[in-house]
Amino acid sequence: MKTNQIYVILLVMGVFLTGTLSLKAQTLEEKKWIAEGNTYYLQKEYEKARVEYSKVLATTPSSYKANFNLGNSYFELKNYKNAESHFQKASESAANNIEKANAFHNLGNSLMQQKAYKKAIEAYKNSLRNNPKDNQTRYNFALAKKLLSLQDKKQNPSDLPRPSAYAQQMKSKADSTAAIGNFGAARELMMRALAKDSTVAHYQSYLDKLNEIIILDSIEIK
Repeated sequence: MKTNQIYVILLVMGVFLTGTLSLKAQTLEEKKWIAEGNTYYLQKEYEKARVEYSKVLATTPSSYKANFNLGNSYFELKNYKNAESHFQKASESAANNIEKANAFHNLGNSLMQQKAYKKAIEAYKNSLRNNPKDNQTRYNFALAKKLLSLQDKKQNPSDLPRPSAYAQQMKSKADSTAAIGNFGAARELMMRALAKDSTVAHYQSYLDKLNEIIILDSIEIK
């Protein structure tokens, strides 16, 4: 998994800090907007950060820093479609392989959140073409392939054994656990139940959904 990135180069947060030189010159005003956006981003005020980064794009639409940071802001705001758009633009204006790899990595993450797993796999491939040694991207690439496999399986519950009273009880407990956000615990409960009672397999699609949620929750932007 990747953690968020801030330029220069903090692999813990998530945007481009002013300080790394770009091949394209920035005006003082654009640097100011980037810096203000970074301040808001670090404070987790993502909507305010979005506004500042957007000001840069009004004058320099191809700015890598602004597009990358704006993509991160939209990602944190859970607007994954807009995040996808700006990471794509960042990949097109990247000045070097690492910038391009980072943009494609985050593009893959945005596509994952939209369950566009085939496209996410291609984005991660492009990231690895530019930075083949990035193990975190390899990890996300493997997760995308796993989720695509789950998506393609589409088991019909009517084809599975009818659930016993015990299976129904465990499903109800798992639902309650998942309802408070403990998806991992809900999955473990169902897996333990399946080991005791094969009719819990009736809820295989539910287990697949829990797996999908757990994987998506593990995906973070650079």
